[in-house]
Amino acid sequence: MSVISGDMARAWRIRFAGAKYHVTVRGNGRQVVFHGDDYYLRFVEQLSDALEKDGVILYAFVLMPNHYHLFVETPFGNIQRFMQRLNTSYSMYRHYKHQSPGHCFQGRYGAKLVKGDEYVLRLTRYIHLNPVKVEACGKMNLAQKMEYLNLYKWSSYRGYVGEATGFALKVNRRWLRLLQGKSLKRNRAAYRQYVQGCVAATDEELRAVLEANRYAVGDEKFIEKVESDLRDVQVNRAVYGDIQWPEGRKLTLDEVSAAVAKEFRLEASELLTRKITVRTARKLALELACRYSGASQRQVGEYYGYKGNGSVLKQRQKLKGLLGEDKRLQKRMNKTEKRLLNA
Repeated sequence: MSVISGDMARAWRIRFAGAKYHVTVRGNGRQVVFHGDDYYLRFVEQLSDALEKDGVILYAFVLMPNHYHLFVETPFGNIQRFMQRLNTSYSMYRHYKHQSPGHCFQGRYGAKLVKGDEYVLRLTRYIHLNPVKVEACGKMNLAQKMEYLNLYKWSSYRGYVGEATGFALKVNRRWLRLLQGKSLKRNRAAYRQYVQGCVAATDEELRAVLEANRYAVGDEKFIEKVESDLRDVQVNRAVYGDIQWPEGRKLTLDEVSAAVAKEFRLEASELLTRKITVRTARKLALELACRYSGASQRQVGEYYGYKGNGSVLKQRQKLKGLLGEDKRLQKRMNKTEKRLLNA
């Protein structure tokens, strides 16, 4: 089922389960939207919250004073809801903190579909190079630009090359494997060279692809498919809305419990009890249900026997602490999460 709306001045949206997007958002009138570290950090926290609540996967990002870029995947085809949550929450914070009237961001966010291994690494590089491609860095020599890039805090680049970021944000760096190194360490070193090789140059091929189409980044066949879908709907505009390819279904609470129970070799019914032996598994089920089910946080809490959002939040915070200390538990959660998303 496809649903489309819009006009030639307003970017159309194409949504489907598993879609990958290069998202760009600019300040209204290109005004500054991040006025210091407190603002950047608050946005990162709200980004982390939106990723969890909407089950979105973050591959790369950069925050600049008057705009930001994200490279994300939406397993549930919900880019619109995710972006509304993120931009609304930050706009409210900035209005309160900065006492600035009017819109925070300029119009609708840009969201280009991305497809093809050939382009994903180039896109992450393009995103990560933003800090040294601005006019203010124009007079820097190569060494100064490289130092500035390596020290820039508000992007996922430092995490890609194995350095501390200074904030907690879940970034999936699976594209590093495309560099085909024999270890993660080698892939990180290769990625650093890959990015720094373009500090003083421009990826003209990617630039041409980015400028060639308003809706997609990929090979000619993929772009032609997107353009064909758009033309079909523009001819018949009886139905209004964005283009919506089949959207990922929400998981049920029973499905989440079954997946967690399987990983921990339990009966699903045990997760609804207060047995000491199932506490950790119960917390994990609670977290995954909050992320991926169609139920509200309160409904999830009631299902697992917790009272109120405060109790649910407390359990999720406890799990976060456990995951930070126990790598085996992190692997079990990732395994269960993957099983649920691929079901």
